[in-house]
Amino acid sequence: MSEHYRFHELFAQLGLPNSAADIAAFLQRHRPLPNDVLLADAPFWDASQAQFIREKKQQDAPEWIQLIDQLSEALREPAPSHSALGATRVLALSGSLRQASFNTALAHAAKALAPQGLQLEVATLHGIPLYDGDLEASQGIPPAVQALKAQILQADALLLVTPEYNNGVPGVFKNAIDWLSRADGKAIFAQRPTGLIGASMGGFGTLSSQTAWLPTLKLLGVRLYSGGSVLVSRAQNAFDAQGALIDAAGQKNLAAYLAGFEEFVLQAQAR
Repeated sequence: MSEHYRFHELFAQLGLPNSAADIAAFLQRHRPLPNDVLLADAPFWDASQAQFIREKKQQDAPEWIQLIDQLSEALREPAPSHSALGATRVLALSGSLRQASFNTALAHAAKALAPQGLQLEVATLHGIPLYDGDLEASQGIPPAVQALKAQILQADALLLVTPEYNNGVPGVFKNAIDWLSRADGKAIFAQRPTGLIGASMGGFGTLSSQTAWLPTLKLLGVRLYSGGSVLVSRAQNAFDAQGALIDAAGQKNLAAYLAGFEEFVLQAQAR
């Protein structure tokens, strides 16, 4: 991604995350910009960003003109196609810290049952501290949050694998999402294809938890998949002692969900 580093200073002036990975993710998310739309008129800028671009163009400021023109050219390029990128990359994020977590096991089951065109990686929340505004002010975004952010930005889609605690969202999972929202939530979540599945020992699976997530996911602006559901109930019977999903109906349902989710992601990328 080093070819994108030339935009480092420009993105800093625009108030945008400016690592090579962040710049590459920005370009992929906003391509292609139609040829009849001026860069300053692009819908993804806020008012101050658009004004900065217009002013530098009007001033013919040589230190910025070349970078602005290069960014405009880069955004006109078509977004990489599925065939160019290879497999659709999905990050499955388990919302449990327990070593023998049913939801981490479900994430690994999703990896095993993923269709051929879908490459699924499993991530957990280990190392992420409780959100503390004073900590953020004094030390910035914690390294574990930055690392998780990078994993999400490198993926085409996000699969949230949520437990259910007391009929609601697990605190440790919500804490991680809150931290991520502070680490440039728009880049991480806005319009990102997202799935939501889960397992619990109760009779209704994670129905209440998944329902409780909806307002937060709506606020974050994700593109939520609703073409199927995975609500693994009686998880203590669905998984064996090694964490493998052994319930035949559960395997079939998860495989069908993943096939639909892959198609959903591809359609989102084509828009």
